[in-house]
Amino acid sequence: MSRYDLALEAIQSKRVRFRTRKWLLPITLMLSCIFSAVAPAADIFDLQKSGDVELIAWIGEKPKPGDKITPTKVSVNEQVILNIEVATPRWLTGGTRIGGVEIPNVIAKQRNQLATNYTERVDGTTWSRQRWEVTLYPMTSGEFVIPRLPVRVQVSAPDGSNVGGTLYTQPIKFEASLPSGLLSEQSPWFSATDVDIDQKWQRSSEELKVGDAITRTVTIKAKDSLSVLLPNVLTNEATLQYQAYPQPNRLDDTQERGDYRSSRIEETVYVIQQGGEFTLPEFSFQWWDSKNQRLESAVIEGQVFKAHHTLKSFLKAYINVVIFAVAGLVVLIGSVFTLKRYYRDRPTPSWLVLRRLLKQGNGAALRTFIYRQLRIETTQLELGKVSTEKRWLEDSESLQQGREDKSVFTRLWKGIRNFPGDTSNSSNSRSIFDRLKIPKALPDLKDRTK
Repeated sequence: MSRYDLALEAIQSKRVRFRTRKWLLPITLMLSCIFSAVAPAADIFDLQKSGDVELIAWIGEKPKPGDKITPTKVSVNEQVILNIEVATPRWLTGGTRIGGVEIPNVIAKQRNQLATNYTERVDGTTWSRQRWEVTLYPMTSGEFVIPRLPVRVQVSAPDGSNVGGTLYTQPIKFEASLPSGLLSEQSPWFSATDVDIDQKWQRSSEELKVGDAITRTVTIKAKDSLSVLLPNVLTNEATLQYQAYPQPNRLDDTQERGDYRSSRIEETVYVIQQGGEFTLPEFSFQWWDSKNQRLESAVIEGQVFKAHHTLKSFLKAYINVVIFAVAGLVVLIGSVFTLKRYYRDRPTPSWLVLRRLLKQGNGAALRTFIYRQLRIETTQLELGKVSTEKRWLEDSESLQQGREDKSVFTRLWKGIRNFPGDTSNSSNSRSIFDRLKIPKALPDLKDRTK
């Protein structure tokens, strides 16, 4: 019995101490309108039971009424779209709010903050539908359960009033596994349907030198993935040739008409420390093509550069070489002056005389030099008496016949030097080390007193 009937019964009952009159009829009608206005409307659950509100959630293909729902199987790191749809045969009168999705080892992100609104005609009735999408990315293998999610809705009731409340979705299960035996959960890789790589180089000057900088920018764009899952490719390791200064990474995730795109931009500045040729290395990574179900490899190519030294960098790089070179030059100059001083009042070494005469190509002087050395070293006047070896006799005959062969003069001179006779009185019999001893700059004090 409605409140209107109760009020009318109370007015007409014997407990009312006045009689019903004709002028009470308008008051009675007015009271009935008031009571009907304040009468409680059906809540949101009543509308759901009566079929005036629908709430459905799914992943993969939208299930039809009566379909048996089985867990969807996906790959690790693959994008999974959770669809949440609210429908009514009347219209939605307020904004819909969806509770947060929290699942262990799953990244959940509502990339599109706006719902998709459309209408659908079913059995002659036009339904208003509002669909929300939440992207999920399972990070490990296993079975996952999307819990009951609260959805705050507000719709128009059949009596024209606005009815709001919180409905809950049904739990949804899905399974994730590694898509390939060549992949592991420890190695860096990601899943996408399309990947694009762009690399740019920028020099601080056209002709590089020590102190200049090279800026390397790598952009990775992926479809149906998440920016935080894209790999960090530039390792930024410093070497003796350059120092690496990484810049903050720029991550971006966008969604437009169901097209999910992500990008990761990495930038590193390399400051050249040494001159010469050096290489900035290449990098590679793997990604799983979830559309074509195959493993792909991507390579980011390196590049070879050449930088010139500055005076400061040259000295810094070759300071040890410079020191040894200067020290060697000083020793060489000192040796030259010492030799000149030693041979200032002494005869020129025979090997040096031979070399000079060979360079001049003076055959007569060379023959004279050979006979003079023969007399000094062996006290002999004929070459044939020095040795009976075949080669020696042939060279002796060549010299006597006037042949000017440098190798003949050289062999004869060496043979004379190696003659095993008494050479105790010869100044040339001493070794080169004995003859190159540096004399004292000052005489000994004992010699002064004599």
